[in-house]
Parts: sequence; structure tokens; C-alpha cells
Amino acid sequence: MTHSIRTLMIFTAMLCLLVSPAVAKTLSFPASSSFGGKNVTLTGEFKSAGTQRPTVILLHGCGGLRGAVRSSLRAHASALNSAGFSTLILDSFGPRNISGGWVCSTIRRLSDARSYRQKDVRDAVRLLVTENLSDPTNIFIMGQSNGGSVVSLLANNTFMGLRAVVAYYPWCGVVSAKPKVPLLVLSGEEDDWTPPAKCVAKDKPGGNLEVVTYTDAKHSFDLNLAVQTYKGHTIGGNPKARSDARRRMINWFKANLR
Repeated sequence: MTHSIRTLMIFTAMLCLLVSPAVAKTLSFPASSSFGGKNVTLTGEFKSAGTQRPTVILLHGCGGLRGAVRSSLRAHASALNSAGFSTLILDSFGPRNISGGWVCSTIRRLSDARSYRQKDVRDAVRLLVTENLSDPTNIFIMGQSNGGSVVSLLANNTFMGLRAVVAYYPWCGVVSAKPKVPLLVLSGEEDDWTPPAKCVAKDKPGGNLEVVTYTDAKHSFDLNLAVQTYKGHTIGGNPKARSDARRRMINWFKANLR
């Protein structure tokens, strides 16, 4: 084997290592809030984009981290990884044995989830920082539906390096017109579960809130899911809205990097 060929092979191998996708690993850590009188060990799917990179925590909706929801969050995470962000897909319901729509069934359960899931995010941020898995000054969060409501509430506080948040189709009742942390809301105009009208009314020029709505888009528009009825509401994917929303999410995070 000639020296030039050997050099080319080594260079090619190094290049493959540089461009290879981030490998996911499962993180487990204790939740600071118990559930049903029992301690909870949270889990998350972490993908590193490099040592102490900006990191996005991704939150599922009230149905839990299953099926099309898991696939959609992994697709979001992959796009974020390619843009230079590490990601953590946080599972709040699996460890509490309440996936599958149990939380979606009552207003009380949805409200309770918004409370303990804020603590879950804080626990996740603490882990990322103490284990040196993330740039502590560049923590971001995105969430779908109930997860979007959680991140909307977290936007009212500045803590542990939180830079910006993105809420996919949240309940507008918890969206502040003047969040302390930059908040981007992405909703479908045909959403009959969490209608965007009240969010749109709160979006004023010069503030930390930006609301984008999509025509012909329903609840869960970023999922690869046929239009259907779930818990008495219409949900389903919209590829055009999904693509534009993902682009806006990444640009929102990039614009708010420190």
C-alpha cells in the first residue's frame, strides 16, 4: 500500500468520524417531586453534538413518549443535532406509569402535569450542568401540547442558563404576553384542542413573545400522523407546517445563543 493511499484512507476514516450522527444514550436521574407517594427516576434520550454544546430539552404532550410522538421528537432532535445542538428527549410519564393518554383525560391531571413537569425540567438542567454535558449558559427547551404549556410557564422565569423556549400548540391560558425568556409559539389555525387565538392576541411588537400559526394545520401538526380524532379532538400531521416550524425553531434557538 502506497503512502498516499494510506494517507487517503486515514483521512477518510477521520472524516467519517467527524460527520457521523450523534449516538443516543439513556440518562437516568431522580425526580425532585414524588408521584403517588413514590419516588420517581426520570429517563431521557441524550444525544451529544460535542463537549458542552448548547442543549435543547424536548418535552412530549399529554399522551406520553410513545409511537408518533417519540418519532417526531427524534426527528426534531436529529435536525437540532445537525444544527450543532445537543438534545435530551425527556420522558416524564413513562417513569410515572401514566403514558397512553391518562393525563389527557381531565383538566386536573393536565394542570398537575404542568406543575411537576416544570420540576422535571429543572432536574434535567441540573443533571446536564453538573455532569458537564451541556454549555451551562445555553440551555433551550421545546415542548408539544402539554409540554408546550410547560415550557410557556418556564419562560416566565430565568434559571440556570435558560436562553429561549419554543412551544408547539400550547394551551394559551398559560402563555404570558410578556415572558422573561424569549418564547416562540407554533400553532395550527384549525387546532380545536388548544386554539391559538388567545396566543395571537398576546403577541405584541417588541416583546419576548412571537406567535406563528399555520393554515390547514391541526393539533399535533408536526407528527407524521394521519388526521384523526383523539380524546374528542382532531389531530394530525401537516408536512408543510412541520417543515417550516422546525426551521423557525432552529433559527429561534440560534438567534438566542449567548
